[in-house]
Amino acid sequence: MSFRPIVPLTLALCFSGQALAFGNPDTWTRGYAQGTAEYAILGKGQSQLYLACDSSGYQAATIIFTDVNGHQVSMDSSQTLTMKIDNADEADISESESHVGSGNVMWAWNKLRTGRHVVVTGSGAKPAVFTLKGAAGVIPAFGDNGCVAKFDIQ
Repeated sequence: MSFRPIVPLTLALCFSGQALAFGNPDTWTRGYAQGTAEYAILGKGQSQLYLACDSSGYQAATIIFTDVNGHQVSMDSSQTLTMKIDNADEADISESESHVGSGNVMWAWNKLRTGRHVVVTGSGAKPAVFTLKGAAGVIPAFGDNGCVAKFDIQ
């Protein structure tokens, strides 16, 4: 039996997971695809903190948290999503449609740029800790580069 025909398939399967898990372990990264700026960091297991902004500003920013087991929780999706940055109070960033919710999201987003670490959790998800080292050089200020709340585009 020759293994030559299955080598390309094996290589594709080995590297396909990397494309699905955008980001680097313990390092903030940015990417850009089809008008969307993406900012992400990977943590332990399958954990990831993913932020995205539509460069036109016509769509609300997105925050998606994936816990260590791969359970995803996203903002503006009727799920609870919270962040605790350094020693500050926990911020509820579940929604950005209301004035209060948009204020919470803006505060947390900008605090990601200046903090040391963040603990993220949400509906049915296990909390995960991510470093914020280097985040200020990757994540733009809220309101820049199309990073706006749902409240701001209604």
